Amino acid sequence: MVIAIILVIAAIAFPAYLVVQKNAHRAYALNSMRQLGAGCISYASQHDSQLPAEDSKGKDTWPNAAKEENKDAWYNAVPKLLGQKSVGEYAGTPRDYYTKQNILFLPGATYPETDKKLVQPLFAIAINTKLQRKDPAAGAEAKKERVRLNQVTEPSRTVMFLEQGLPNEKNSAEVQSKKDYDGSPKGSPKSFIGRYGGQGILTFMDGHSEVVNAKDMLDETGRIPFPVSASGIIWTRTPEEDPNKN
Repeated sequence: MVIAIILVIAAIAFPAYLVVQKNAHRAYALNSMRQLGAGCISYASQHDSQLPAEDSKGKDTWPNAAKEENKDAWYNAVPKLLGQKSVGEYAGTPRDYYTKQNILFLPGATYPETDKKLVQPLFAIAINTKLQRKDPAAGAEAKKERVRLNQVTEPSRTVMFLEQGLPNEKNSAEVQSKKDYDGSPKGSPKSFIGRYGGQGILTFMDGHSEVVNAKDMLDETGRIPFPVSASGIIWTRTPEEDPNKN
């Protein structure tokens, strides 16, 4: 009888615990991503309105992240501005990268559990890759140009950072995407994940963060809504740019 009562209490308490844990993870992520938004704006104010680079030159490996030439990659530049360690500084101790020591760490994400999978940094937070666009007039060899804050016409609705999935996480059922998560430092609606009951977090170009529904990221065909959907979320520098184009 005692065992039966304990099992009933556990069955009632465990779902409640999961809700509390999920809410705590969401609050932690909101705070971290707000800080990153403020740091990115601070970086831009010191660099003629230009945002940091969306990734490293070359592959996003530990050795590349630690190179001086990649100090302006967002994951190095922004944490340093906030008084935190850059990703490159975790190259010698990659296990510490997946702890609360790291401002990019999100407790709700499913990070690698074994040292064999620490070959490169994985990002549960990504910078919006749709902001940096190729100049169509420059031809096929055109390279993406880093965006400037003054190029963004609606900063309060334009995405700067997004919460995204990692390789060992399942695609959100609410997101109509066939893309597997790769943990890249740059992402788009196709890499967004709803870790909190189908919801995840976006940070916007004015620095504020919001909890949004994963189902609003893509339409039923798996494309980014264009023109802008009822959610009002913008992924490009202006609402007139089609985010589905390179």
